[in-house]
Amino acid sequence: MKRILFSAGKGGVGKTTLCRNLAAAAARSGLKTVTADLDPQATLTIWSRRRPKTAPTIPHFKVSWIDADALLDDGEMEDYDALFIDTPPSIETQPAAFQALLARADLIIVPTRATFDDAESVAPFLKHLREEGRPSVAVLNFVKPRVNINAVKLFLLEAGELCPVEVADRTDYARAGAKGLGLVDVPGHAGADEMQAVWSFIRGKVWGREEKRRKKHVAAA
Repeated sequence: MKRILFSAGKGGVGKTTLCRNLAAAAARSGLKTVTADLDPQATLTIWSRRRPKTAPTIPHFKVSWIDADALLDDGEMEDYDALFIDTPPSIETQPAAFQALLARADLIIVPTRATFDDAESVAPFLKHLREEGRPSVAVLNFVKPRVNINAVKLFLLEAGELCPVEVADRTDYARAGAKGLGLVDVPGHAGADEMQAVWSFIRGKVWGREEKRRKKHVAAA
C-alpha cells in the first residue's frame, strides 16, 4: 500500500482539491483507494460524504493528530493500494506526528499557485524535503490562461521537482466537488484529461518501478 501525502504549509493553494481529484483518478484507474483527512476544516471529509454511489467507491477516514499513527499501520491499510492523506495548512503544532507521516510517505505532493508570493512560501518546505531525501513534487495549481509563468517554474525547480502537468484555474473543480466528484468523474470534460495527465505522472513516480518489473515478468512468462 502506497501513501501519498498532500502538504504545503499554507492555505489557499488547492491542496484538498488536488487530493480528492487525484484520489478519484486513482479509483477510476482500478486501484483500491482510501482517503484520510487530518484537516480540522474537514473539506475532504464533507466531499467523501457527498460522493454518489454511482462513482467508484473511495472509503474515507477522518483522523485527528492523536490517532495519526493509525495511518502508518500497514495492517490497518492492507486492503488498499493507495492512501491519499490531506493535511491542514498549519502543521507546526504537531511536529512529531507530521514528521512520522513524512517519513512513511511514498510521495509528498506540494501544491502551489503559480505566483511568486505562493512559490516563495512553499519553496523552503520543498527544498527541505529534497535535502532530507523525501520523495516529493510540486504541482502548479489554479494556473491562469495566457499567463507566462516560466519564471515561477524555474524558481520552483531550484527548490525541488515540479510536475510537468499544470492544473488550470477551473470553477468546475468546485462544482464537481460539491457533488462529491472529481473532474475525472465527468466524462468529456477538459479538466478530466488534465487531471488524468497529472495522475499518470504521479502514478509513474509512485508505482513506476513496480509496474515495469511486473511487465517484464509477464513478458518473460
